[in-house]
Amino acid sequence: MKILFPTDGSAQSLSALETLVKSFPYFRETPSLTLLSVHAPVPYKAAVAAVGHDAVQRYYDEESDAALSGARELLTGRGVPFETGKRIGSPVDEIVKWAEEGKFQMIAMGTHGRTALANLVMGSVATGVVARSKVPVLLLK
Repeated sequence: MKILFPTDGSAQSLSALETLVKSFPYFRETPSLTLLSVHAPVPYKAAVAAVGHDAVQRYYDEESDAALSGARELLTGRGVPFETGKRIGSPVDEIVKWAEEGKFQMIAMGTHGRTALANLVMGSVATGVVARSKVPVLLLK
């Protein structure tokens, strides 16, 4: 099974990844796992022009590496093979697109545990992915 695991580097995301990895023995074959970091674009084009494209790209790379670092450590420590991906854009859009383009069979991701009312008011990446994905989504706490 090919699983996409989007991560923002939060404690909730790492806890969800740990739960997912603990479930691997229940699979017939060890799943193929890809970690994905999605960073929202810098909102002001003038800022990009002022600091330069290379500086902004370094910023995206550093932020993505920071978001992926805890998950990389967890998986490496447990001997779980994985790949990584980095995208810039709307997290919901990029997760859904990456899952479809990569022919993933499942998206597994953590939730921040907000109430339904909080999700309605503030929105949620997990809620958006569930609503838009054609690929099955497993939410883990």
